[in-house]
Amino acid sequence: MKRRQALAVLGGAPLAAWSGAARAQAPAWPDRPVKIVVPFGPGGSTDIMSRVMAKFLETATGQPFVIENKPGATGMIGTTQVKHAPADGYTLLFASSSTMAANPWLYKTMTYDPEDFTQVAVTGTTANFMLVNKDAPYKTVKEFVAFAKTRKPGELFSGYGNASSRVPAALFEQHSGVKFEEVAYRDAPASIQDLAAGRVHAVFPDQVVSESYVRSGMVRALAVTSAQRSPRYPDVEAIAETFPGYDIVAFGGLGVRKETPPALKVRINALLNESLKDAAIAARFADLGMAIPTPPWDIDTCVAFVRREREAWGKYIKLAKIEPQ
Repeated sequence: MKRRQALAVLGGAPLAAWSGAARAQAPAWPDRPVKIVVPFGPGGSTDIMSRVMAKFLETATGQPFVIENKPGATGMIGTTQVKHAPADGYTLLFASSSTMAANPWLYKTMTYDPEDFTQVAVTGTTANFMLVNKDAPYKTVKEFVAFAKTRKPGELFSGYGNASSRVPAALFEQHSGVKFEEVAYRDAPASIQDLAAGRVHAVFPDQVVSESYVRSGMVRALAVTSAQRSPRYPDVEAIAETFPGYDIVAFGGLGVRKETPPALKVRINALLNESLKDAAIAARFADLGMAIPTPPWDIDTCVAFVRREREAWGKYIKLAKIEPQ
């Protein structure tokens, strides 16, 4: 999950009042520091979102919320660490599309099962861009498809850096009837640079990674992969406007071990949902291209959403003909 400002001071009477009331009627949590394990390196969107929320949570509870980055194996190392931590609410997992939805379809052997966890909050969703060369003659998805269908087999190229940018291209092929020749890159920025140089015709990286390239004018955002347009880019069409049903987003949120006591899960969900209503957090997440669920979701809704996403990503990965490793 790409991201970009210190928060304004979080606090005030409403927060203090809510915090005190919540402590009076909920489990005595937290009464010591809480760890948030981010299974990816520092500086990415998951890391930034975790730190933004940790600031709020510290203010609300008076206890430290410590970020611990544990990258490796597409999130499996950090996720597995939380699986083996005590189920007492003092080790939270920043869970994402990679760890909870895509990994089960990308790896033959997993060190955890997504069902080992309860998703206690979905903090936001974000779409990918469909990027094209800044000087390309096509200005809409329909015009791109018309252009693509004039190309001979093997003459239309799409670059990708990982599964999350390969899958949207495969779904685009299914909906539009065009056929890409896929070019693999070490990462998304490398594919964007080749797009700018005219070596490929389209790439589908996530918004956070590609936003700086779009804003600099190096490449052009032709469309977004979400079902609706991004509030941050209202002039960029959604692919679904041309091909109804096209919808791919990534999500982020927080999870706990499933064995965590139910009352404590509810307490954590309520606290996280309160953070998502904060104006400073909403503004920061908007900077990251994240859409916060409105209103924030209860636990059952979060769990059902993640299960649907996992099922959808299984279909996407098979469509993209990505073989499990």
